[in-house]
Amino acid sequence: MIFTITFQVKSDHDVLLPPFTSKLSRSILAKISPTYAKIMESEEPFKPVRVTVIKDIDGNPVFAIGNKKAIMKGGEIYKFSFSFLYSDIFDEILRNGGEVKMELWNVNFSAQIEDVKVVEEIEYYDSRFYYIKFITPTLLQPPRPPFKKKRNRFVLFPYSPLLLLSIARHWNKYMDHKIVGISGSKALYYFREVSYRLKPITTYYDGKPVRGFQGWIIFEITAKRNTKIRDNIQKLLNYANFFGVGKSRAIGFGETLAKPISGNN
Repeated sequence: MIFTITFQVKSDHDVLLPPFTSKLSRSILAKISPTYAKIMESEEPFKPVRVTVIKDIDGNPVFAIGNKKAIMKGGEIYKFSFSFLYSDIFDEILRNGGEVKMELWNVNFSAQIEDVKVVEEIEYYDSRFYYIKFITPTLLQPPRPPFKKKRNRFVLFPYSPLLLLSIARHWNKYMDHKIVGISGSKALYYFREVSYRLKPITTYYDGKPVRGFQGWIIFEITAKRNTKIRDNIQKLLNYANFFGVGKSRAIGFGETLAKPISGNN
C-alpha cells in the first residue's frame, strides 16, 4: 500500500530557503512523524519514503540554480508531496490533525494537508509510448565497480537499462512480486528512446554542487502486449511516479512524472 499526502505551506514573510528546498519539507514532516524522522536518520539505501521540494502554486519546483536563489514569498501558498509505505507514518500525521506550525530560520511556517491518496496496487495503462518528465535534477548511477574509495558517478542521460534498474531496486526491496531481467540488453531493445529534451543541471545540497539532468524523454516499448517484460516496464514507470529515480530520491532528487501517450497501443 502506497500513501501520498500533499501539504500546503505558508511563511509569514519572504524567506531565502536552502538551495534544495526539500529541507523545509523534511523539517515539517520530522516534526509530526517520529517514524519518518527515524527513517531519515538511517543510512539504509532505498528508503520507503519520498518527499518533494517546495513547489509554487502552479506546481513549479523551487530550488537554486546558478545565481537563481530559492525564495519563498510570505503569505503565498506553496506545496510539497510526501509518498511512503508505512501506515505508522500515516497514523502519526493524522494524529496531529495534519497541521503543523513551526519556527525555522527565524521564520514562522504553517503547513496543512491538502490531499490524501492511498493506492493498494500499482495500476497502469498499456501504451506503446511513455512520456517521462524529470522534474528535479536526476542522479542516475551506473553499477559501482569495486573501488576501495566510494565515488559517485552520475550519468547525464537516462539510458534505459540504468533507468529501469534504479526503479527496480527500490521496487524489489518492498514489493512481494520481484522484477528481474529488465536492466540488460533487453531494456536496450524493448525500451527505446525516440525523442527527448534534456539538459544537465547543477543545484546545491549542504553547500556542495550536485549535477544531474532535467527535462523529458519519450520511450517506445517494443515488447508485445501482455508479455511479462512489457507489463513489468509499465509497472516500474508508474511506481517511479511515487518514489522517483536515482540516488537521493528520498529527499526530492529524481522526481518523475511518467504517463502513457494514449492512442498508441
